[in-house]
Amino acid sequence: MKKLSLLPIALLGMIILIFTNGYTLSGITVFDEALLEEFQWTRSELKFRDFLNLVCAAAIIPFIGALIDKYGVKRAILFGLTLLSVCYYTYSFIQRPLDMYFLHIGFAFVVAASGTLAMIIMVSERVTENRGLAIGIAIAGTSLGGMIIPQLGTRLLQRFDWREVFQYEAILPIILMVLVFIFLKEKKKGAAQEVKEEKQEKEAFTFQQAIRTPTFWGIGLAGFFSYYAILAIISNLFLYLRELGFEPVQAGNAFTILFGVILATKFLSGWLSDYFSQFVLFRIQLGVMLIGTIILALGNPSLAFMAIIIIGLGWGGMYTLFNYIIIDAFGLKSAGKIGGTISTMESVGGGLGMWMTGLLFDQYGSYGVAFWVVAVFVGISLVIALFIRPVKKQAQERTQEFV
Repeated sequence: MKKLSLLPIALLGMIILIFTNGYTLSGITVFDEALLEEFQWTRSELKFRDFLNLVCAAAIIPFIGALIDKYGVKRAILFGLTLLSVCYYTYSFIQRPLDMYFLHIGFAFVVAASGTLAMIIMVSERVTENRGLAIGIAIAGTSLGGMIIPQLGTRLLQRFDWREVFQYEAILPIILMVLVFIFLKEKKKGAAQEVKEEKQEKEAFTFQQAIRTPTFWGIGLAGFFSYYAILAIISNLFLYLRELGFEPVQAGNAFTILFGVILATKFLSGWLSDYFSQFVLFRIQLGVMLIGTIILALGNPSLAFMAIIIIGLGWGGMYTLFNYIIIDAFGLKSAGKIGGTISTMESVGGGLGMWMTGLLFDQYGSYGVAFWVVAVFVGISLVIALFIRPVKKQAQERTQEFV
């Protein structure tokens, strides 16, 4: 019964992420061909929007996190879904690259206000038993968004003009916003709950206390290097497989396999984290991912898909655990600021991974060196993870008395 009680809030988080992540990341790419054909933009003009989206999100997330801490997660989600609808509708009227860039800055606010961080806080505030499983279910929405939303857009584009499709898709976030407004209740506290939360509040860290701990910087640096690796892989995997001799259809199938494995592992790791140490599981997942990246870097076509599966097994669990260990280590008191700052480090690492991998290809004429750098960075992340430990606030405060 306890596990069933977490399903409504976990499923709501999943549905929200299907739209906020699916619309702003993978779903928008199905319009690329139509935009290039109509406006005759260069690829660099078009794809600069994605770089802008990532960098702006990295800068915004800590501030949005602070607002979530102050005003609550429900208001942030409603704001994000409303803005998502407005941006998608406005997209149907763009005429210049600058118009598009402004909308992707808007997407950055959407992801910051109603993306992964907001869902982690929403679930963690409302689920205490089997919290890891609930977070795993909610976070699965990021993968489902990548699988569902592009399919929706592709099928609509077969029947309507791209401008009409943007307008039709703008309706869905408004419907979801109404559902969130009605069904996502503010937390109600009875006497027992207030006592429990008062105890949790005393044990939780403020942002200033968290940044003085090695655990905070360990999680942030591990996130920087591992996000460099996974986004470098995702953004260059198709071209790397083509370099290894795979046909375009085979290279495209690799993404279905990768995201399918990631999706399954998100559920599994969320469930396991309720029974085993999140920190130990985190190191194991990093080790699995390291094995996969080494095999991929070998450049052996016969091993490429096995490497992709192993990488998916590692990353899927890490993605859930990254978010969970932040809550587990520092509590909910300043989860927005703490998680937002760590997310900034992850986003910067991911952006560099996407760019540097291409730069290394230009430098050396192949992806060989670039993918060995990916493997090395996962190894560095694993070494850092070995030193990440749970930290008690009382112990930290006693340490600070002598500083």
